[in-house]
Amino acid sequence: SSRSPQSNSGYPLSTKPSAGITSEYDYKINWLWYIYRNLLRLISEEQVYEGWDIAVSLKRLLGVYGEVNANLLSDLSTKRIKGFAKAGLKSGPLTIEIAAEIEAISKDDENSDIEIIDIVEKYLPEIVFHPRHRSVLLFDELELFWNRADQRERDLFLIRDLLYAVSRVNHSIGTKNVSLGVIASVRSEVLYEVNRVGPEVSRDVSDRGVRVHWNVKSDDPTQPILQIIEKKINASEIENDELPTEDVWTTYFDPYVFGRDIKQYLLDISMYKPRNLVSLLSEATEVDPLSSKVTDELIQQAQGEFSKRSWVEIEEGLLGEYTADTVRNIKAILIAFQPKFSLGQFQRRVEQKRQTDPRFRQAFRTEAETVSVIESLYRLGAIGNIYFVNERGRSVPRNHWMFRDFYDAILDKEFEVHESLRKELQLPFRNN
Repeated sequence: SSRSPQSNSGYPLSTKPSAGITSEYDYKINWLWYIYRNLLRLISEEQVYEGWDIAVSLKRLLGVYGEVNANLLSDLSTKRIKGFAKAGLKSGPLTIEIAAEIEAISKDDENSDIEIIDIVEKYLPEIVFHPRHRSVLLFDELELFWNRADQRERDLFLIRDLLYAVSRVNHSIGTKNVSLGVIASVRSEVLYEVNRVGPEVSRDVSDRGVRVHWNVKSDDPTQPILQIIEKKINASEIENDELPTEDVWTTYFDPYVFGRDIKQYLLDISMYKPRNLVSLLSEATEVDPLSSKVTDELIQQAQGEFSKRSWVEIEEGLLGEYTADTVRNIKAILIAFQPKFSLGQFQRRVEQKRQTDPRFRQAFRTEAETVSVIESLYRLGAIGNIYFVNERGRSVPRNHWMFRDFYDAILDKEFEVHESLRKELQLPFRNN
C-alpha cells in the first residue's frame, strides 16, 4: 500500500522499510481485520455477563454474525470491510451508538477501513465476561520462507505487521478488558530479520513481550529446557499415584554420557531445542522400554535414529529456501566430508563433486552460491563457528552458533558440523 493512513488512536499504518528491500508491503489493516473478526467469532453468549448487544452489533459490522463455514484465510482480505459494514447497518438491529458511528463514516471512502476498526476497538472492551471466561488468539511458529527473494520480503512484512497488530490490539483493549487478548510467538532469529524492515517492532516486543530463553548459561541451575523434562517426569509420577521425585536426574539418568555431564550433554546435543531433546529421550527409551533409567548405553544406541530425525529437521528448513534436488546435493556435500572445515575447504569439496558427480554439473557454479549454502546451514543450526581466542596467555574456545543467539556466520573462521547430525552424515561422531 502506498498510502500511510493514521488511525484515530495514533498508530501509524505504514512504516518505511530498511535499505535493501526492493518492495514495500503493508498488511496492518489486513491483520487487524483478521484478528478482530476471529476474536468476535470466539465470543459466545454464555461467556458474556454484560454487553451481548454490543458483541452482536460488532459481529454484524464485521460480517461474522450467523455465518456458516468460516474461511479463515479469506479473513486476511480487506476488500469486504465496507460491504460488511453497510450490510450490518441494513440488517440491524445495532446499538444506537454503533449505528451512529457507522453512519458518520459511511460517506468517507478514503479512511473508512481503519475507522471501522477504530469503532471495534472503541466498543469491544465494553463487553464484560463472566469470571474465568476468556477469548484469546494465539499465533505460533511464525516462520520465514527463503526460497524466493520476493516471497521472503512479503513474509517479513507479514510478520512485522502481524506483530504490530497484536501489539495494537492488546494495547487498545487490554487495559480495559483482560478477558480479550492476542499472543504471537516468534523465534528470535525470525524477529532479528523482521527488525530489519520494521525496527519499531523490536520496541513493542521489548515493552510488552516475554522472551523465552532456552540457552541460558551452562552453569545456571534453572535451565528452562531441563525443567520441562523434570516437570514431565514428576507429572507422570503423580498420574501413577506416586510421590514426585525430588532429584529426577539422579533417579532416572546416568550422571555422564560420553564422559560428559548428562545435563550439559543433553543441552548441547539438542541445540537447546525442546523438540530435539524430547526426540532423543524418546529414541533412548524405545531402545529398552523396560529400563527404569536413561543410561549412557541407551543414549549411545539411540544416536543413529536421533541423528536421522535431526537431519530431517534441517532438510525441512532447507526446503523453505532450495529445491528438493538442491537439498539432496547439500547433503551429498556433507556426507563423509569432515566434521570441521573452512569456507575454502567447503568450496573445494563442491568443486570436487562437480567434477565427479553428474548431479552437480549445474549446481553451485559461483562462489556466492556456496557462501549462501554455508549461511543457510548456519542459520538452521546445522553448522556453527568454533574458534579460539587468547585470554591471559591461554587459548580459549568460542562457540558461535545460531541457537546461542549469534545470528551471523563468521566466514573467515572454521565451521563445525553439529554433533547431532554426524551419525546421519557419516562423520566422526566424537571430536578428538
